[in-house]
Amino acid sequence: FINRNYDPFDIYIGVSNGVAVLCWYLIRETDNNLDKMLYAAKGDYLSYKNIFTGKDILKFHQMYDDGEKMFKPSMDKIKNNLDGKEYIAVVTDAIEANAEYYSFGDGDWMPKMIASGTLPVLVRTPSLINGRRKFDGGVSDPLPVEKAYEMGAKKIILIRTYEKKFRRKMKLENYIGALFSQKYPKLRNALLEHYKTYNRALDFIKNPPNDCEIVQLCPPKKLKSKRDSKNIEILKGDYEIGKKVAEKYLKNNLY
Repeated sequence: FINRNYDPFDIYIGVSNGVAVLCWYLIRETDNNLDKMLYAAKGDYLSYKNIFTGKDILKFHQMYDDGEKMFKPSMDKIKNNLDGKEYIAVVTDAIEANAEYYSFGDGDWMPKMIASGTLPVLVRTPSLINGRRKFDGGVSDPLPVEKAYEMGAKKIILIRTYEKKFRRKMKLENYIGALFSQKYPKLRNALLEHYKTYNRALDFIKNPPNDCEIVQLCPPKKLKSKRDSKNIEILKGDYEIGKKVAEKYLKNNLY
């Protein structure tokens, strides 16, 4: 999209790692983009032995701190390129388990980016915004197409990491997350009901309002990468699949 100067958008909404992807898109930087994606896989940020130590299983805050020092994302460039448009990070409040939508410019941006990807159980270092603990926005609003429509979007481009036919089933990790979230009853329930939340969004995508068009950019089949993938060749292969999906879309939709 950057190389082809494709940016017809008025609103950019990111969930979890999608907030970081949008960050680099809005900076308009194409150098070392693959390296930005791979550096976390190459680093020592994941340790399942910390299940027993009480430390972060995924050292998410450290990963962001190291990445910021290494790649130096320019918040000024984002501000200039937005030029009055909306760039939003979705996060989940720990106590109420509702989705919250933070706009770029509402104070320090990095804590919002981190909060949007802070997974229960895996990340034990608290993500705090205004003194309240926050978790991954995907818990409460994994595919925020309805929010985009409420904000006035009539054509929505949704970039997904799952194939178009995919529907969410109850996952073991959500049971585990709920088990370790007893302190937050509403969050616990949201984790147990997450597959329903996800599939309701898919139902909206499949049957949008008459005045709304939703375009999905999806891989043609299930990607090989997983959250804890460290195999560089697999990650590179999935990266190339994403580029091909984008190239196919742009071939038919450049304005």
